[in-house]
Amino acid sequence: MGYREARELARIRHELRERLMAQRIDGTEEILARFRSVAEAEADACPELRSEYERWRLRLDLMSATSVAA
Repeated sequence: MGYREARELARIRHELRERLMAQRIDGTEEILARFRSVAEAEADACPELRSEYERWRLRLDLMSATSVAA
């Protein structure tokens, strides 16, 4: 993973963390799509990124489900 990809990944994680802490789900689909594309591009070098993507998706799906139920 190059510098540009690592920086993009850090930005994605930061945005996801901010939305999770603020309990804001708006715009998360686009951010998760960017995360998935980075994870797929780096699948050979960093296979754990796919698992991290899945964890973020699950957290945000759960947050979305609880905000609709409330």
